[in-house]
Amino acid sequence: MKTRLRRGTIVLALGWICGLANAANISQNDEAIELDEVVVTATRADATLADAPAAVTVVNANSIAEKNVSRLGDALDQVPSLYLRDGALGLSQGTSGTSGMSLRGIDQSKTLILLDGQPLQDGRSGKVNWRIPFVEDIERIEVVPGAFSSLYGSNAIGGVVSIITKQPVKHELTAKLKKGWGDASGEDASVYWREKLNNGFGVVVGYGQQSRDSYVNDFVVKIPAAGAAGTPVNGAQMITTRDGAPAYLVGDKGTTPWSSSNATAKVFYNLNELDKLYAGFAYQNIDEGYSHFNTYLTDAAGAPISSGTLGINGQRVTLTEFSFVNNSPLHEDATRYFAGYDGTIGNDYLLKVDFARISRAYSFTQSGATSTWSGGAGTLMDTPNSGIDGTVQLSFPVGLKHFLVTGVALHQDYANQTSYALTDWRNPDSRTTVNGGYDGNSMMSAVFLQDEIHALDALRLYVGGRVDRWQTRGDNFRNTAPVGATQYPARGATAFSPKLSAVYQATASTTLRFSFGKSFRAPTNEDMYTTSTINGLTTQGDPNLQPEHGTTWELGGEMRLTENTKSTATYFENELSDLIYLKQITPLVLSQRINAGKARVKGVELAASSKLTNWLSLDANYSYIDSKMLENSADPLSVGMRLTDSPKNICGIGMRAQQGAWSGMLDARYVGHVFATAHNTDVVEGVPTSYDSYSMVNAKLGYAFSGKVKADVAINNLFNTKAYSYFLMPGRNLIAEIDFSF
Repeated sequence: MKTRLRRGTIVLALGWICGLANAANISQNDEAIELDEVVVTATRADATLADAPAAVTVVNANSIAEKNVSRLGDALDQVPSLYLRDGALGLSQGTSGTSGMSLRGIDQSKTLILLDGQPLQDGRSGKVNWRIPFVEDIERIEVVPGAFSSLYGSNAIGGVVSIITKQPVKHELTAKLKKGWGDASGEDASVYWREKLNNGFGVVVGYGQQSRDSYVNDFVVKIPAAGAAGTPVNGAQMITTRDGAPAYLVGDKGTTPWSSSNATAKVFYNLNELDKLYAGFAYQNIDEGYSHFNTYLTDAAGAPISSGTLGINGQRVTLTEFSFVNNSPLHEDATRYFAGYDGTIGNDYLLKVDFARISRAYSFTQSGATSTWSGGAGTLMDTPNSGIDGTVQLSFPVGLKHFLVTGVALHQDYANQTSYALTDWRNPDSRTTVNGGYDGNSMMSAVFLQDEIHALDALRLYVGGRVDRWQTRGDNFRNTAPVGATQYPARGATAFSPKLSAVYQATASTTLRFSFGKSFRAPTNEDMYTTSTINGLTTQGDPNLQPEHGTTWELGGEMRLTENTKSTATYFENELSDLIYLKQITPLVLSQRINAGKARVKGVELAASSKLTNWLSLDANYSYIDSKMLENSADPLSVGMRLTDSPKNICGIGMRAQQGAWSGMLDARYVGHVFATAHNTDVVEGVPTSYDSYSMVNAKLGYAFSGKVKADVAINNLFNTKAYSYFLMPGRNLIAEIDFSF
């Protein structure tokens, strides 16, 4: 039955896309779709969507306002071939903002996320905190799939997600209040001011606060063990693990309430109509707590049971409170400072200079194996890390047929981790001794060049490349057995990332695109220098790791079916090599990261948009992604399997309506099954920690009482679909919002 539903969803999506041309014939053509929107990420210079050498998706501030958005991922949930999970989405109200994603089947570590040109991947593991961008301050998001190390360096194997924040071009003062019920129970509030002054100055100031009560989404599952059954208990639910092993659901880990805040302040000064200076800062933090766990087990007298050697249906199950206490206090914050200049030299030279620094705090506690929920020995992992970025870019024409974009760039990541012993794992201040830690410092310096060639009136070529020099050094130490310290010598590697693209205007309404490029991703400080032990298994980095590489080509184009309708189609192939995987040195005891894997990802991406009437618009997309591991000396059983975090099918349909004071939104999104294990053994759905295929529908209805007051009501997961994306996703919930503008 599920297979039929999946196929039906895919066929329905294709039907919507193909049917847009017919629907457009009844369009009233009162307002055309913005088909020539200007984008910058694909070329580092202004280009229309039709001229860009990639299938760029733009999510602007108006699109964000139409949706129910509480963090960055919510604004991107209808982007073709983009898969988001857990904390990337604000709808996952029970998790923090650090999570995973993939673009065209290539995971987040190899997809570059930029905020005003600065990478958001952290300095320790390369993960992204999706809460850092202040939603009220986002002007637009450009999602550019494909190899783009030729312009942006490391991590841009799968593509680039570029968040561009607002500048002061008009007066804007807003206040928003939001209240959620059900699994979205909590409150949001924000104030945002943007002002363009007559003396050349402009100001942006904003603050937002969010809190969630959370909901139960993490469960305790126990597999029966060999041996005699213990004390008989009741209340267990017979299920399987995601790998199909018989198991029992015996409890949950309670809720993880959290609070988060964002703040930003920016100042701009226009020297003249073409030149401006700017500077500012942004701050984000999150604190995640915990509530008491729930055991579903009771003894013969009805008393709750959370530990002991137990008997469930005559089988032996061993349980301790340690099984219930994995929800641990978490603190993250990020402070970003930035400054820059955007202007001209003479009449033809465009100069852009950017500098930014981001400092992050990241800490959490872990319980020891003998601890209880309320306390006991544990550890504190404290990993402050930072990133520094600088770019100088000069763009200028050469004759009538060439436009050059050239520049130099610097990126530095620093991480310092210290592990402390705690007498009380619930109290981070109860630290006693230092268990160990590491320092890692990685730097990338680069020069890039791109030539936009007007070869013919209808043909544009983009030829370019980037040379990156990667250097790293680090050390680690352990004060617990085996005690030791190692200082690793500095080393480096050079990567050349070429790119060739062609954009051909076949007819007035049809554009064809072709691209070929090479890209890379440097190992993170955590990949190289950290050693950790969890449940007796030690995982150690390799200071000699080399960068991962990708080779990509794609062919596609777009067609403007009418003034108000366009469709795009792209076929793509990516070959990944030198992928970093864990190799078992001593089974169940020691594993190490090594360059071992080679994989292939290919697929088809379709998208269409149409303004059906003067008040109703429709968007639809479908992506087929075929990923496969080709070689893996570290884990031979993964060869032939699909890559993790890589769904085979993704499709979405969205409708937007605006009639008088009323507005409405209806989005549907289907995501196919995702494997979390390299061997693809996690085939069971609907159980804790599984990654289910699911269809989710969200709706929003708004009414503008005046030009200054608007209210909205949103229903997420309209049909109350139960699905896991490791954690249980939220059920149907309601959110009400009121917006004031002055």
